[in-house]
Amino acid sequence: MTIPAWPPGLPDLVGLAGSLGATQLYEPPKTTQMDDGPGRTRRRSLIVETPRSISLLLKRSEFELFLGFVRTTLNGGAKRFTAPVRLPSGRIGLRTCRIDGAVAEQDLGPHSRVTFTLRISDW
Repeated sequence: MTIPAWPPGLPDLVGLAGSLGATQLYEPPKTTQMDDGPGRTRRRSLIVETPRSISLLLKRSEFELFLGFVRTTLNGGAKRFTAPVRLPSGRIGLRTCRIDGAVAEQDLGPHSRVTFTLRISDW
């Protein structure tokens, strides 16, 4: 099964200036409290995903393309996809991503601002 790709008619997933960021650069380890001695910590997952806040300003035609991609191709945001994202080096690179949670939209007349959390694999 192939992973869908970010549509070429949409901007790269680098976000608007000042909107790109993360509240945490990685998923913190899970700690299990023990009856005796210190707690035991371990990774939560074998996959390393970095959550990034994304905000895109889209023209109406781009918003329609984005909406169709998320609703139909990604099955309401449930599937993973490959997309060009800004890497820690500042360059743009292709990574496997998924949308985490809801996508918010703000109507700005001829444009729409969409905001969501993007989880990037091996960022």
